[in-house]
Amino acid sequence: MELNERKKAILRSVVDAYIATGEPVGSKYLTANADFNVSSATLRNEMSALESMGYLEQPHTSAGRVPTAKGYRTYVENLMDRYYLAMEEVEVLDEVIENKLVELSTIMEEASHAIGELTNYTSFAFIGGSGTEADRYEALLIGEHDFLLVMICKDGSVRSRQVKTQEKLNNDVIECAKNALNKCFVGITPEQVNLNTVLEFENAMGEYKSFSSMLLRVVNEMFNSFDSEKVHIDGVTKLLSYPEFFNVAKVQSVLSMIEERKRFSELMKKAVPGQTSIIFGEEAQDIAPPGTGFVFHPISVNGKVIGAVGVIGPKRMDYKKVIASLNYFAEGLTGQIEINTNGNLLIGDGNDE
Repeated sequence: MELNERKKAILRSVVDAYIATGEPVGSKYLTANADFNVSSATLRNEMSALESMGYLEQPHTSAGRVPTAKGYRTYVENLMDRYYLAMEEVEVLDEVIENKLVELSTIMEEASHAIGELTNYTSFAFIGGSGTEADRYEALLIGEHDFLLVMICKDGSVRSRQVKTQEKLNNDVIECAKNALNKCFVGITPEQVNLNTVLEFENAMGEYKSFSSMLLRVVNEMFNSFDSEKVHIDGVTKLLSYPEFFNVAKVQSVLSMIEERKRFSELMKKAVPGQTSIIFGEEAQDIAPPGTGFVFHPISVNGKVIGAVGVIGPKRMDYKKVIASLNYFAEGLTGQIEINTNGNLLIGDGNDE
């Protein structure tokens, strides 16, 4: 049976009320707080019908009703109002997104912290394992004695170093270094680098051969900096502020789920680029414990998921705000990555003295 407009409105009101109060919702509450031009008896009948259809449930005989996983799913996919981030919230996320000279994994971790603070839920950042086969190199002169060197890998991941030198630099040196690296160190792994590769690179540097040793050392460090998949968790204690997580064993099960990198990685890789995923514990108990909501947005480059940022909390979390925050950050960072990997501004990280 499809939901008619009145049942949709009642379901939306019940979910909104339960998210806000944490208390089962009855017809009297809806009569007093929602704009329904029908009697309490009619509301009770409609709520009873929604219960029979699997959208609501009654935790206790004399209590009101609460949404089921099916009710939440219908709410977030079809009934939920759009949440508009406040200017202060936008500024917090923009500050993270626009931090260009920071490693991607650091940006993801900072975003996890920011989103956790904005939503008051436990947040996480998943950073996918990075490949070590370079697709191309970019270089950008910053000053007379420092430049930004960037390695962009075939899987879309990025590594970079801000390098300082004793010798003076100019655009000719930087252009030569970029061309030599693209000629000699593209499409090979560190294990494939040999003496012939090094000699070819030195010859390609020509009159700027004196910079070769420094560049080789930096490239080697960049190759070695690729990390395995990791999960960063922020604000674990926030779980304890919700009645649903007063049971410590439940909190432990949530953390165990997040920290199981292999399963977490498989979940992220199945995510649809550009779309927020929502999982309820009752729908997938191998992923999230019952009573929990698990929301994440993948970060992708060229259609390939390289990480994700998300939150986990009670099933009655404020999905409007969570989804708006995740969507804004993910879209902003994805756009920044596309600019950085196709133009002159590139995501970088620390210094090389």
